Amino acid sequence: MYKPGFFAATDRSSKYALCPEFPALALFSQDLSSAEMPETALESSTASRGRNAVSKPLSESAMGSSSKSKPTASRSGSAASKLSRAPSATSISSKASIGVSTPTGKANRAPSETGFKVTKLSSTTVTLQSTWSPKPLSDPPAISPPVGDPSTTKTTDPLQVASQVYPWTYMSSTLDACFNAAEASATNAIETRAKELAAEESEIFEQLDRMDSERSIEFYDGLGTDVFATEAPAIMKLFHSNGDACNRIELEALTLVSRDTPDPPEDEPLKVYQDMLRDLEQLHAEATSLQSSIINLTKPLENNTDEGDDESANDGDVSSARSQVNGVFSACLPVLRARLANLSMAQDLIDSALENVSLGLRMESMGLTD
Repeated sequence: MYKPGFFAATDRSSKYALCPEFPALALFSQDLSSAEMPETALESSTASRGRNAVSKPLSESAMGSSSKSKPTASRSGSAASKLSRAPSATSISSKASIGVSTPTGKANRAPSETGFKVTKLSSTTVTLQSTWSPKPLSDPPAISPPVGDPSTTKTTDPLQVASQVYPWTYMSSTLDACFNAAEASATNAIETRAKELAAEESEIFEQLDRMDSERSIEFYDGLGTDVFATEAPAIMKLFHSNGDACNRIELEALTLVSRDTPDPPEDEPLKVYQDMLRDLEQLHAEATSLQSSIINLTKPLENNTDEGDDESANDGDVSSARSQVNGVFSACLPVLRARLANLSMAQDLIDSALENVSLGLRMESMGLTD
């Protein structure tokens, strides 16, 4: 768009190419190029080079004086007039609307169709003044408020309210009925299955109780009919009594070995050691016999294949009864082995002490001691 203001040009052949939208400016430039410039205008154009000025044709007297003083200027004007184009219909109509100033003073014309007017400011400067003013922008059309959705607007008609509420009420009641029916069917199925499981579990519990009772009866029957029932208690009692005796005799043996020589000499100093050795040997033999008895008790029974089915069944019952007690007696064997080892060590200590006492008595009888 053309910006309003003042325009000036320094070249007669420029044709006002900067504003191709306005044909009146091009026509005005042709008129300026066909006319002759005075000497003062050429000198001013050469000196300034940077001013925005354009020459304007003057009166007939001014053109006569210019042709006499500067023939080169007329040549230049004639050459420029030769290059000028023939005016078109638009140019002819535009020429009629352009006003030219007189040499005696300023003259203004009404603005042309494009909104420009020519004003003479001096004898050497012609300016263009724009009278164009921008059109005021029209106000945007008022936006009408959106029409409310009739479905969302609040209604007070009872029929409309009922028509809106009834579908939701029907849907909720239908869903509640479906949920209640499904819940009732699921509850019935769960209760039925619970009853079935309770009946099955009761049968299983009865079978387990019966099985435990049968096993207990078989165990007690096997204990009462077998020799195991009489031997096992005696062996266990002997095991406990042997343990107590071993603990007591080992402590006495350690005390006897570590004691000093008594001040009043004893009549029989070797008798104490000999009695201790005899007790140790007796306990050692008892522990060995107990070990063999436990081994014989815990060994598996040999089935007699030549006997009848009843005897083989009895043997099976006896073997099941023994299998429950064999673990207890098998755990006693390592304890018996440890007791035998302790008794053997106590015997070695008492033997060494007995030898030392015997050597002391011999040396005393020979008078070798102090």
